Amino acid sequence: MPTRTALLEEVIPLTLDGYAYSGRVVHQPNARMAPIVLVGGAFQHQNAWGRLEQGFLEAASVITVDLPGWGGADRLPARYGFDFLAEALDQLLSKVAPSPVNILGGSYGTAVAYQWVRDHPGRAERMALVGTMSHLADHVRARVERTLLMAEKGRRAEFVECVVETMVCTSPGVTVARRPSIIRCLNRALHDMTADDIAKYQDNSERLLASPRLPGGPAVRVPALVTTGEHDPLSTPALSREAATRLPDARFTTFKDADHLVHLERPAEVVDLMTRFFADEPLVGLEYCHPVEHVRQRPMTTLPSPRPAGDR
Repeated sequence: MPTRTALLEEVIPLTLDGYAYSGRVVHQPNARMAPIVLVGGAFQHQNAWGRLEQGFLEAASVITVDLPGWGGADRLPARYGFDFLAEALDQLLSKVAPSPVNILGGSYGTAVAYQWVRDHPGRAERMALVGTMSHLADHVRARVERTLLMAEKGRRAEFVECVVETMVCTSPGVTVARRPSIIRCLNRALHDMTADDIAKYQDNSERLLASPRLPGGPAVRVPALVTTGEHDPLSTPALSREAATRLPDARFTTFKDADHLVHLERPAEVVDLMTRFFADEPLVGLEYCHPVEHVRQRPMTTLPSPRPAGDR
């Protein structure tokens, strides 16, 4: 559902290397913390953060973006990596938020958020990654490759079914908040994708397949929070937790009764946890998630791919 707000909204058109894209700022004049930047996943647009945006606006201005290859932006060939997307994000933030920000990356957007924070030290106060992974596990690669095959062949019904099975835990013995309505909405959105939307999904997926692990280089030193749904079949809790161990100052937890689409299933709880984290408040006694742990950093190595949750 598109976000509606009476607060001052500003849309900023931008171009990088000839590719047009845009950012959007909803200003909160009574903000009590730094602006919150939202970088979304494969099917998220800058004006469709809904309840998450409305919740964050209680405390801060909110910045969203359609990076090249996203939403209403130009299509971006897969040969451009996440470093290019991070550069595009920095171009926006240099214009609208020269002071440090809090950044939240979701799913596909976690790679962009991580790269931007790593490449621009001092520009982020805190970083949250929702639905990320330490490396591209075999089961993830297989699922993504199958969606690409179905898209290439024009088999829309099978494409939709495959995407839903990739993101939603459909096990009947597992409780996932709002699962029936989420599946209906996701089905409708996927069936309504235009040819341009499909082409962008293909480019973005090929970019992901070409980037099998978190980028190396300087360590990300800001406080970080890594989380996902406890039943996430894509960026499983094991993969997400392993990503947290790559960071010097990271916390990790999982949301109860949620999977990869936790931002849709438990939006109020996501807002609460993130707002507490960005405000440096205690993350204890939260009934909607498992105890938050301060994980210990490990050296960057490739681990065996864990089995999907449904196969255990």
